[in-house]
Amino acid sequence: MDKKFKIFVIIAIVLLGVAIAVSTFLLLNVVNKGEDVAVNAKEKKIKLITIDLGDAITSNVYDEAGEQHIARVSISFGVNQSSKQYKKFRKNFDSSKIIIRNEIIQGIREQTYEMMSKTDAQTKLGDEIAERINKLLDTQVIQEVYFGDFFVQ
Repeated sequence: MDKKFKIFVIIAIVLLGVAIAVSTFLLLNVVNKGEDVAVNAKEKKIKLITIDLGDAITSNVYDEAGEQHIARVSISFGVNQSSKQYKKFRKNFDSSKIIIRNEIIQGIREQTYEMMSKTDAQTKLGDEIAERINKLLDTQVIQEVYFGDFFVQ
């Protein structure tokens, strides 16, 4: 009987472990679905419109050897129109275009030719520009940066 009891205890422990693993898995799936619903609810509140910055921006960039290159970009912003900060942003945008352009030029000049030539350069530069302009205007309205032109030579 002692041997049968040990086998019974081992089987009970294994079954208990499996039950705990299955219940943890199911619980985590329910929690993740709840987070997905919250994220989807936030996404539904975002209504992006496109605001064009205007003329293309041309700036110098340097490679690692110090040689000068040219970068030319034209930019539009994907702005969350349903944000509470949108009206303030829109009011300040037109009067701040020169400051915004200057901030973008500074961001481009901080890049190297090698950085600007990579396949993910537009994405990284776009994220940096959005962060810089949102910080400059003290807002979080800019969600995306779209490039009409992205030329580096």
